[in-house]
Amino acid sequence: MTKVSIQDEMAMDQWVAGQREELIELLKTLVQIPSENRPPSGNELPVQHFLEKKISELHFETELYHLSTVSELSNHAAYYPGRDYTNRPNLFAQLRGSGGGRSLLFSVHADVVPGIGGEYEPFQPIEKDGRLYGRGSNDMKGGIAAILTAFRFFAQRGVPLKGDLLFESVVDEEMGGANGTLAGRIRKNDADAVIIPEPTNMKVCPSHLGGVTWRIKVKGKGGMGFGGENLRNPIYGISHIVVEIERFHDECQNKVAFRTESGDILTPSVVLSYIKGGDFDPGMADGIPQTCAIEVWVECLPGESLQDVERDFKTRIQNLCSHHSMEGYEISWEQITRFLPGSIAQTELVPLLCSLVHQECGAPDEVYMAPFACDAFMFNLYSPSPAVILGPIGENAHAADEFVDVDSLMKLTKVYIAAIEKWCNMPAIGQ
Repeated sequence: MTKVSIQDEMAMDQWVAGQREELIELLKTLVQIPSENRPPSGNELPVQHFLEKKISELHFETELYHLSTVSELSNHAAYYPGRDYTNRPNLFAQLRGSGGGRSLLFSVHADVVPGIGGEYEPFQPIEKDGRLYGRGSNDMKGGIAAILTAFRFFAQRGVPLKGDLLFESVVDEEMGGANGTLAGRIRKNDADAVIIPEPTNMKVCPSHLGGVTWRIKVKGKGGMGFGGENLRNPIYGISHIVVEIERFHDECQNKVAFRTESGDILTPSVVLSYIKGGDFDPGMADGIPQTCAIEVWVECLPGESLQDVERDFKTRIQNLCSHHSMEGYEISWEQITRFLPGSIAQTELVPLLCSLVHQECGAPDEVYMAPFACDAFMFNLYSPSPAVILGPIGENAHAADEFVDVDSLMKLTKVYIAAIEKWCNMPAIGQ
């Protein structure tokens, strides 16, 4: 294997090692800004202002723009309706190269899922045993801190770049929106390649799973049968659907979504994440409830469409509901979130990143499929910019006590620096 390095690699290693405490403090500051996404609204504005200030200090041209200014956004086929973007701007930044190289865009999302309590408070970051705990530390403010540290290397060391270095921080990625990412594609904020720092455990992922969340509500006839009424308990009704969902999940486990060269297998999942029935306070129930509802996340594979998922899952549940055991119930569906899986990114950036990660981490020099949904599909379906996902090691994203491994952030920073120098100084595509 040809070793990939930048000029004076040892100096770069020493520089990054000296940035550890500053990177940690930067990440703590980012975590302390509660940029929660709570549909239909969100609180990304403070972190966007913070990022704009930080990146402008690194000689980038910056622009905050509101989604309402992006013409044709709400008419686009991929637009997800029902969101409020008041005071929720996107951030775009550009460091112009000298010319003749390749452009590279780092695309991040500013929002985090709502914080929940655990052993550690979600917005009071704690560093312990090589981990930094806090909401968004892993998804994806750790990656943002690594990117900004990599950018600072070029600002401080004066390493020349031929191609443009771009950065965007979008709103509303969590909860299945991705309209912020779509806005950037409509504006033609394109690049020859894109890196998204979702937490992949330092694995290079040119593709990812997608998925849809549905809320299924069963309405029966509640109350107490004092007069001999024919009541229908919706909890019994929905239990038939739950059993069918489990069967569908088991069948999906036989579908191979991705197999690595070393034999690792990824399969799509069906996750029943929420169930609620009953209209009384706990301990006070003395009657049959009117409704019962569940929420279920159904994953899909690259190349599959939303229509494919609806055909495979929704039709199956609807067929069950036509069975006699479901007579007397009203069934309703509501789509809560959706992330399409897109397609596999085709770009020379993939082998470059694989080589760099192998060089830095000793990991196998191979590609993976990200075992989660994200907004990369907006690039690979609706823009000429192929997006590759590569981020740090961590756990508990979207859960209590989320954390990121600090050592992996240091390694990730070095990979990003080397990728920027190598990619942006390659001859422009087509030359």
